[in-house]
Amino acid sequence: MFNLKRIVGLVCLACVPALVGVVGAGPASAADETINLRTVVVPAHGKVFKRRSVPAKMQLSATVNTPASSLKVNPLKRAIIQFPKGLTFHPNNRKTPVCSDKALSETSNLAAGPAGIVELCPKSVIGTGTAKIYLAKVHEDSALVSDPQLVIFNAGVAKGGLAKMKIYAYSRTTNVGILMHGTVSKKGIINVFIPVLSNDSAVKYFQLNIPGGQLDREDINVHVHGLDPNYVQAKCASSPLKTNAVFELGERSYPSGTPTGPTTTVTSPQTTQDCVGKAGTPKLGFNKVNGPSAVKNGKTGSYKVTIKNPGTATVKNVVVTNNRGGKTLAGNIAPGKTKTVSVKAKIKGKKGKKVAVKFTAKAGNVKASTTKQVKVK
Repeated sequence: MFNLKRIVGLVCLACVPALVGVVGAGPASAADETINLRTVVVPAHGKVFKRRSVPAKMQLSATVNTPASSLKVNPLKRAIIQFPKGLTFHPNNRKTPVCSDKALSETSNLAAGPAGIVELCPKSVIGTGTAKIYLAKVHEDSALVSDPQLVIFNAGVAKGGLAKMKIYAYSRTTNVGILMHGTVSKKGIINVFIPVLSNDSAVKYFQLNIPGGQLDREDINVHVHGLDPNYVQAKCASSPLKTNAVFELGERSYPSGTPTGPTTTVTSPQTTQDCVGKAGTPKLGFNKVNGPSAVKNGKTGSYKVTIKNPGTATVKNVVVTNNRGGKTLAGNIAPGKTKTVSVKAKIKGKKGKKVAVKFTAKAGNVKASTTKQVKVK
């Protein structure tokens, strides 16, 4: 089993509506909160490797711990989560089309519930989740709402190929829905600002699953699950894996979101987990050979040869040759990557006839070959 950590830090979630008098908010202020963050990642099937990323299942959960003596829970305002190395996100617009702003935005009817919102982008779902919130920050079981549901949509990519997501959160108890956005940076950091909830309610817990299991809620007529099993990918180059997160908490007025008190920064304890990746096996193959299909007798043709490594480990010191005297050093090729090199071939034969130019890529005991027919002019 392979554990990683953390994922799209989308906290906050469940919107809450007007609170009305569930429980009267006490005079004491929330203080000394701690937050535990945990992510578990396992390969979707098979093994996890040191160098080659494989499709993975990821679960992210966070819990806000408020001292028993505090009558209020400090609301979350911002989450900054540093993903462990080796955990990556891969939007595939052919598998899950982009849920555009034209289809789903803050101007949509967010109170429609998950069933109505999913209808706006039915093929774009990449994950699901759940949450718990305290209405009006009241730190009592009677104020805890445990029915919020989350649906995560593919929002495409930002510049540089960075994964973008939309997270819809809905609570039937409060009949309120909100929409959040997240983008994973090149350094594996996601920075999410949490909008103010009704009566500045506070998050107790949230869990996100990509692709996750089936979310079935008969009471709100929603049956949905993540549609792209390859969206999350993971590899394990070193152990232990480390995850870090920083959260900002503070009270705000509703609905403006204007701060009404100081902002408190809470650093989640660093989490580590063992991760043993398999060494894997390097492989070689050819994608294509581009170059002249006809060459004068005795002359030399130059060919662009694209070789690939479909294996699970780096193939080192690759040499590309052909049976017409050509030789080129291709160096190392990481798993899942390709490299294009130029190789010359001296063509000799009977005019008008075709000769076979056999290209071979080799690195130790690993090799592959392909042949291109060239006509002698």
